[in-house]
Amino acid sequence: MSEIEKCSKCGAPSQLVNNHLWLAGGVIVQANDREHRMVLIESDNLDPLFKGVEEIIGVPLERMVIETKRRASREYINRIIPPQVKEGLLKKELSLDPLIEAINVIGFVMGYGRSSVLGYRYEGDDDDYVKERIADPYSIPLWCGDFAGSTEAVTDRDNDVTYERLEDNVIEVTCRPDEHPPQFQGRLEIRKPRFIEEGIELERCPSCGGPSLLSTLAWDTQRGVITSKVTGRRMAMLGSAYLEVVFEELERELGEEIPRAIVEAQRRFSLSGFYSTREMEDREGLREQLALRGLGDLEELRMEGGILKARLRNAALHLMLIGLMQGYYESVSGRECEAGWELSEDGVLDLEVRARS
Repeated sequence: MSEIEKCSKCGAPSQLVNNHLWLAGGVIVQANDREHRMVLIESDNLDPLFKGVEEIIGVPLERMVIETKRRASREYINRIIPPQVKEGLLKKELSLDPLIEAINVIGFVMGYGRSSVLGYRYEGDDDDYVKERIADPYSIPLWCGDFAGSTEAVTDRDNDVTYERLEDNVIEVTCRPDEHPPQFQGRLEIRKPRFIEEGIELERCPSCGGPSLLSTLAWDTQRGVITSKVTGRRMAMLGSAYLEVVFEELERELGEEIPRAIVEAQRRFSLSGFYSTREMEDREGLREQLALRGLGDLEELRMEGGILKARLRNAALHLMLIGLMQGYYESVSGRECEAGWELSEDGVLDLEVRARS
């Protein structure tokens, strides 16, 4: 793999900064599609979150997560591949190898782990396949969805994806032409994000123009791993809408208890020590970090009469944030708490966390 160019000042990969925009109000979008909202979040809690929700509701989530991420990744890669390149591939005028490497580089830059091609066949029939090995995947079902979506974007065909776990941190993933699972056809539609470009604005790196706070992250582009220099936690850049639509679909199928189950799973994980109270108590620092992550603009966070109150504009992945806030308040108060919230149509989250009576 060729060397990945990084900013000499903040150290962020140039490709990541060039492909994304950090807007006012704590929003990240794809540079060539402002309706594709992105988030840069801690990834070590993603698979535990899915497992936690499964345990609470007793319903497997893996296939649903794979399917929604497949759709989001197909759209993302479709906007990156020039039409003339795709046409050349379909006509067999261009080799697939450079494009596979380019897509893998995107994964390295986004923090998805180290992927390498084991083999592929591309003749335009049902015997086609592509197989890769991934070390340190940021999330197994999300990576499978990425792989399937990327393959579909290149081949213009629907694919199914399977994986085999070789070690705790190594999987082999295979894509083959196939129809999507019938239970998901015509469903899991991703909604356009709603946000307002006003509010917090992050200081910019004078060299690359990305947020200066990107300097608080370290990119190991050989391993495909992003790490916070402050906390040591692993992070990844991904689209927020596909996770939100999974949660919405679960609620539609299984009822109003689903949002509470998601909040509860995140609360349990945050209580394991994943987040420190010191991080949460630095309110301006927390506001900047949430904006850097594209999670929204924390306009208000205060304790009042034993109640934690927060307001976040342009909220993304709000259920995960609610669970985080509830776990934080329980850790500092030493008491079991309950959360109440409202999310407006234009993405304003009002949250209260109080001790159980």
